[in-house]
Amino acid sequence: MRRQPHRVVLRLEFLGLLLVAFVRFARADTDNAKEFIVRAKAYVELQKQVSSKAPPLATTEVDPAKIAIHTKALANGIQQSRANAKQGDLFFPQVSQEFREIIRKELQGKKGAAPRKTVKTGNPAEEEAGVAKIVLAVNTPYPDKAPRSSVPAIILLSLPELPKGLEYRFLGGHLILLDSMSNLIVDYLPDVVPKVTGGEIQTGRLKSPTGLRVVGP
Repeated sequence: MRRQPHRVVLRLEFLGLLLVAFVRFARADTDNAKEFIVRAKAYVELQKQVSSKAPPLATTEVDPAKIAIHTKALANGIQQSRANAKQGDLFFPQVSQEFREIIRKELQGKKGAAPRKTVKTGNPAEEEAGVAKIVLAVNTPYPDKAPRSSVPAIILLSLPELPKGLEYRFLGGHLILLDSMSNLIVDYLPDVVPKVTGGEIQTGRLKSPTGLRVVGP
């Protein structure tokens, strides 16, 4: 007997609803997470305002020179608008603790082996030849030629969902909030990646990328 097509569709729709429900359940949804998103959206609004004053760039533009000019103008404008920005403006203490707990939970033990490997993928700390000097500080550029780490899916599904234009990335053992439009480090959370020592997990540093200089409180 052939399975009825409409039954297959209904089953797929049901599975889709289950997946959506799972993601909503798994993702951080505390008052602190909501406040973090409010701050992230406020940053993106600033990003849009500054972008509107930068040299125009077509969404289909492929000329590296024109893209570089726009990106540089956008970065300069944001840096000026956030001249007093500091570490913790978005990663404020209460939400930082929640982020640390989530990341630690997903990276610890045997089940965290695969995600820990993913964190190292593209992480400048793992590059054999090192990378250009990276200053880990709010409002500083992330080098164009520096690799960008992968972020385990289980962590992306657990942390608050970012508005378009912002990305979570790992830099060494630090979590950074990266502006993907201007290549600026918006904020960072130091030493969130646990290290494994003698089978036990501890909070500590991955080796730092070549030239990494941490500037902050």
